Amino acid sequence: MWFKNLKLVCIFFTVGLINCGEVHPERLTVGEMKCSHCSMNIVDMRFHTQLITYKGKRYHFDAIECLEQFQKDKDLKTQKIWVTNYLDTNEFLSKDEAIIIHSDKIRSPMGAGLAAFKTHEDSIPFQK
Repeated sequence: MWFKNLKLVCIFFTVGLINCGEVHPERLTVGEMKCSHCSMNIVDMRFHTQLITYKGKRYHFDAIECLEQFQKDKDLKTQKIWVTNYLDTNEFLSKDEAIIIHSDKIRSPMGAGLAAFKTHEDSIPFQK
């Protein structure tokens, strides 16, 4: 009897520890998901942004400006926010570490001209 209880306790702790690991951004296929704020299909992956709450709920956005408006509208406890590197759509950056600029040279899906870059040097050609 005690062996069954021990087995259940071990399984419980193993599942708990696996779920406590570091969270990572999800890769999407173009057009697979709709923006959590404006409901447009996410088709330009240079602007794809993700937010995950402490409860594990994940939200996807088609532009940085949709993410920002969504955060203003909702009172969520955010665990992590990722933005896509404008120059490399396979690379996600933490929003806290990314260089986010506003530029007339950038045509974001919602028209605000916001884009994320890994370094300040990468963003220079897009600045006025």
